[in-house]
Amino acid sequence: MAIQPTVGEVITSLATGNSYTIGSRIGEGNFGIVYSCTDVWDNDLAAKVLKPIGSYEKVKAAAEAEFIKLLELRNPYITFVFDAFEFRDTFYIITERCHSPVADLFTLENFNGNFWLMAIARGLLQAVHYLHINNYAHQDIHLGNVFAAFVRDEMIPDANKVIQFKLGDLGVARLLHEIDAQNTRAQWMLPPEVLNSSEFGSIDHRIDIYHLGLLFLQLAYSRELRFTTQEILDGKPREMALALPLPYSFALEKALRRRVEWRTANAMEFWRDLHTPDQHTD
Repeated sequence: MAIQPTVGEVITSLATGNSYTIGSRIGEGNFGIVYSCTDVWDNDLAAKVLKPIGSYEKVKAAAEAEFIKLLELRNPYITFVFDAFEFRDTFYIITERCHSPVADLFTLENFNGNFWLMAIARGLLQAVHYLHINNYAHQDIHLGNVFAAFVRDEMIPDANKVIQFKLGDLGVARLLHEIDAQNTRAQWMLPPEVLNSSEFGSIDHRIDIYHLGLLFLQLAYSRELRFTTQEILDGKPREMALALPLPYSFALEKALRRRVEWRTANAMEFWRDLHTPDQHTD
């Protein structure tokens, strides 16, 4: 039976020999509870404790599969995994601790998403490109799992830190041949091909391109957006993209096209489109 850690408790990974001091509970998702923690190197980290959903054997098999995936997908623009191990029949994933999700930016006074868009796009598109060339798709990219992370200056630890944007929550990432519409949690994020594959095409890695388009669209409009099923089928996100100034109108309308075959092919093309002055339409 899984045992949740307590504040101040020190747990040790047999995999790395590193010890972690557990801090306060900072979040909870469908599959785990997240605590702040620090290690012997004084790194500011987060400990995700997997929930005991199902039998021990089932949870262990799922955890080991996720450990392998997370350790394989290490990239500067993906939240970094430091450790993954079992402790007292409980499964832990230790990652860098990010400051906040991008969703929190929308609470800033006089928030202007255009100021942030290209900086977020640069890191996020690199992360998605890395996933895709390694035959994975995230399938659930949104404002809540793209994070602002601060890089520490080792020479002046108390100085202002440099900000980077990183993709997190790889728990739902799947190999391209295992893509499943159920891995996209929010109904308003379902791309047209999920709602009507016979008209708009089969689901593939470009589900991530569509989700990136939705995320950047919200930044461009400086507000969170939600779409009904009918609005998605009617192409309202793309229509809103077309109303933006260049280069966003060109880049985002391509990413938000309803037909998969006409959509932006990959993350690298998306990045180039964000620097293209000409506008094309389908």
